[in-house]
Amino acid sequence: MNLLLLLLGDMSPQELHDGIAALGPTRVHVVAPMMVTPLAWLATAEDDAHRQAEVRVLEAEWTLADEAATGGEAGEADPVQAVEDALRRFPADEIVIAGDDADPDLEDALARFGIPVARLAGAAGPRRSRGFRALRGLAGGHGSETPFVLFVGVNAALFLAGIVLSLLILLILWLSGTL
Repeated sequence: MNLLLLLLGDMSPQELHDGIAALGPTRVHVVAPMMVTPLAWLATAEDDAHRQAEVRVLEAEWTLADEAATGGEAGEADPVQAVEDALRRFPADEIVIAGDDADPDLEDALARFGIPVARLAGAAGPRRSRGFRALRGLAGGHGSETPFVLFVGVNAALFLAGIVLSLLILLILWLSGTL
């Protein structure tokens, strides 16, 4: 059995080892998406996040080395995109989600690949609101509406800043008696 392990966040090596050993795979491919902070995303400074993802992959490979033939890669920040990229190179029979940063709605998003999806114990993260998921999708930049939403959002913010600045100037002129 070929197992694609989606590693999101941290998980103790013992839990990871025991969870994968119970599944009995013959090959495991570990994918660790980058954990990019909003500031790093805006600055397109993702090198550090990529290196940290590579370290998580190597730790998982080392932990699982005695269970199955193991390989892996650091993936895109979007877990669904990371899985899609990995499936181009690794023919998985099952996708397993592991780690404490796993979004509870991730299984629904991964179902589009037509491969069974499972979670290791302790891999369910906090339930996210619809607004959070929409914002996360927008930040991922994979939707066709992303440029339009960003354009409108930036222009609305600039418009509001202009109004506030104009009102502030009018207030200063009124207080100084020159108006």
